[in-house]
Amino acid sequence: MPRIEPLPIGAVPEVADIFEQIKASGHYIPNSQLILQRKPAILKALRGLMAAIMNADGEVPLGTKRLIGYMASRAHGCHY
Repeated sequence: MPRIEPLPIGAVPEVADIFEQIKASGHYIPNSQLILQRKPAILKALRGLMAAIMNADGEVPLGTKRLIGYMASRAHGCHY
C-alpha cells in the first residue's frame, strides 16, 4: 500500500493528456506518475528525463536500455 494514494487518471486536467497518451499506446501507468499529478511540473520534468534517457539515438541501443531497466526492476522486486 502506498504512503500517498495515487490520484485517478484525469484528476488534474493539466496533465490529463499525458495519461491519455500512455493509455492509447497500451503502456502501464506507474503509481508514481499517478501520485505526481499533485505536482504537474515534476511529472512533466520526469517524463522529459525518461524521454531523454530512452532516446533511440543514444550510444546504447534502446533494447539494451529496456533490458537494463527490466533487470534492475526485477532485482528490486518491482513489477514495472
